[in-house]
Amino acid sequence: MPKAYIDDLSEDEKNKAISELKEQIKQLEKGLPNFNQYALILRNVMSPEELRDDMISAIASRAFIGEDELPRTNAAFMTLKARARTRLPAVTQAVVKLASLIATEYQLLIAQQSKMPATVNRLKKDVEQQVQLLVYKNCFSQTPWAYLQHVPRYLKALNLRIQKQPANPERDGKNAASVGILWQKWQDKVTALQQAHREIPTDLADYRWLIEELRVSLFAQELKTSFPVSIKRLEKIWVDINH
Repeated sequence: MPKAYIDDLSEDEKNKAISELKEQIKQLEKGLPNFNQYALILRNVMSPEELRDDMISAIASRAFIGEDELPRTNAAFMTLKARARTRLPAVTQAVVKLASLIATEYQLLIAQQSKMPATVNRLKKDVEQQVQLLVYKNCFSQTPWAYLQHVPRYLKALNLRIQKQPANPERDGKNAASVGILWQKWQDKVTALQQAHREIPTDLADYRWLIEELRVSLFAQELKTSFPVSIKRLEKIWVDINH
C-alpha cells in the first residue's frame, strides 16, 4: 500500500507559505503552461479561475511540504521555504502534466459515457459516482499527491469498463456487486465518523484508494495495479482496520 503522508497545510500555514514565495507564485498566476487547453475541458467541473487557484494551491503545498511533516519551528519553516524555491519549477511541471492527463482522460470518458444505452442503469450510476469523486472542484489540492498521480489511470479504467461491459454484462455486474459491498462499508464508516465529528484515520482514508485499484484489477486489468490487490485482500485489510 502506498505510504500515506501529510500533503496539505492548514489555511493559515498555506497562506504564510504562499506569501513567502509571493514572487514565484505571482508568475504562476500570470500563466500556467497550456492552461487554456485543460481549463476548457474541465470548465463544467470548475471555472478557469477556480482551476487556476486549485492548481496553484496544490503546487504551493507540494513544493513547500511534500512528504515532510508540517514545520514546528521557525527554523524548520525557513528550511522548507528555501527548499520550496528550488522545487517550485519541477512541481509546477508535474502538476501541469497531471492536469493535462486528467483533462484528456476525462474528455474521453465523457464521450464514452454519452454512447451508453439507457438500459445499463447500474453501470451508468457507478461511472457517474466515480467520476464525480475523482474530478471535482478543488480535486488537485484535496487529493493526496500519492493518489492524484493515478487519477488518469482510474479514469481510463472507467472508460475501458464501459467498452467491455456489453461483451460480458454478467461478469461486470458480479464484479460491480463485490466492489459495491466494500465501497458501502467504507462509506458508512466514514459517514458515521463525520457525523460524530471524529477524525478519519489515515488507514481508513487510504482504503478508498485501495478500492480504486481493485476496480482497475477487475474492470481494466490491462492497465495494471500499483500493488497487488484482490477482493479477499481488501476484506482482510478491512477487518484489520476495524480491529
